Amino acid sequence: MDPEVIADPELRAPVEEVIGRLRARLAAIVREGRDSGELDGSLDPEETAATVVATVQGGYVLARATGSPASFDSAVRGLLALLAPRPAR
Repeated sequence: MDPEVIADPELRAPVEEVIGRLRARLAAIVREGRDSGELDGSLDPEETAATVVATVQGGYVLARATGSPASFDSAVRGLLALLAPRPAR
């Protein structure tokens, strides 16, 4: 989140484009998993995609700030636990 990039629409545009494509692809994967029964049927694909991106990015920032990958690893483990299939009742 370089302040110069954020302040400049021309510099920010490719970042927004990549993040948008990433979120769209992740949403499609979540939708496929939900439709096939591999993921919880109540998951909203777009919101889940946003959560995945935010978790990975946030974990990366925390790992860089602390100089340790532990924060990133913990965030990813938590995200995977949230996305794990639930046993049928």
